[in-house]
Amino acid sequence: MKNEKINLKSRLKLLKVILNKDLKSELRQINDLFSIFLFDIISIFIFSSVYNFGTQYQIMPLEIFVIENWLIIFFTTVYIMAKLFVKEKDSGTIGGLISSPVSANLILMSKTIFCFILLTFVEVILFLFSVFISAPSISNFSLNQLLIFIGLGVLLPTLDLSICGSLVSALSMYVKNKSFILPILLFPLILPIITPIISINIKILEGELISGLYYEIIFFSAHIVLMSSIMTLTSEFLLYD
Repeated sequence: MKNEKINLKSRLKLLKVILNKDLKSELRQINDLFSIFLFDIISIFIFSSVYNFGTQYQIMPLEIFVIENWLIIFFTTVYIMAKLFVKEKDSGTIGGLISSPVSANLILMSKTIFCFILLTFVEVILFLFSVFISAPSISNFSLNQLLIFIGLGVLLPTLDLSICGSLVSALSMYVKNKSFILPILLFPLILPIITPIISINIKILEGELISGLYYEIIFFSAHIVLMSSIMTLTSEFLLYD
């Protein structure tokens, strides 16, 4: 029992070290993060301007608002995926990472957490700008609904996207034409969750309680377990073969 605690403690310490390395590396390349923000803000502005001009309405319906944001997030996910393993391979640092005394599962877990943190940070900025620029038709939105929206409407789908992104990034690390392969491999993985993401966001913004979100929650949970299991079972093959 004591050895298991020590082993768990050492694993958590290694996970923290790898995660800190990725975060510090990202801070040193802050221009890449600014380019993501710039792309997202410009996309929101163009999308909102086209909608306002085409419909002559200043207030955007919830359905269009949700689709607008998550469409941009999907494209942003592809860009962030390239930061996980592809850049490690191109810079030559992946050799030192996989030759270190760290399990493949731990490396994939750290990349998933890094992707989740980065994507969540981008989404916070995205939604803040989107609310002011797109002016969605949201009324009587309570603090409880805001917490539900953050937890179930944003963080839960983001965790699912992060797992899929890490899996695809590791899978395409050693192939040629990575920029072409990444979105092709990601699409079939996220295709089943596109509709639940849009559905759960619209329901929450319309004031739906948690009792009306069981289908989406169960679906996300099952998809997260499935993707995590695939990533765990294939971790050795993805990184070392």
